[in-house]
Amino acid sequence: MSVRKRTVIAVLALAIGSGLALGPTASATASHGYLDGAGSTLTDDWGDEGTLSTTSYAHSNLAAAWQGILYADGYLSASGIDCRFGTATKNATIKWQRARGLVADGKVGKKTFGKADNKLYWYKSNVWYDGTKRDVVLRRKNGNYYVYDGAWHIASYTKATLPRCR
Repeated sequence: MSVRKRTVIAVLALAIGSGLALGPTASATASHGYLDGAGSTLTDDWGDEGTLSTTSYAHSNLAAAWQGILYADGYLSASGIDCRFGTATKNATIKWQRARGLVADGKVGKKTFGKADNKLYWYKSNVWYDGTKRDVVLRRKNGNYYVYDGAWHIASYTKATLPRCR
């Protein structure tokens, strides 16, 4: 991965993040209320998450985090990161799922989250999502993931607190 790719993403006002502390190893679900780094390694962090869709947690910081993944892989434009899991995000998710051999239902559940976390890696003190078009910086603090939009906000299933979410 090039420094240019990292720089492009660092300039982008959306990132998912946390610090170096490892999170709990207990199972994560939507009931925790946020994207949880519950895996013992990065590449099994998200495979036990709840479902994100047009009808479940559709207006949330977590929707913005997923849209960041779609952006990194070239399925959504930067302007499409709006914290709303609507038709454009569903269609982009279907394309993302098809390209990875998953059931293309447009819902981000355990298998889709689990496939995405296979692309996580550490670089210095950050976690990165290794996208096909660009990389997105991710951070994890005490097991919690965060999105950045001027300030860090927890990747909540139920809250849309990023300025772009309002």
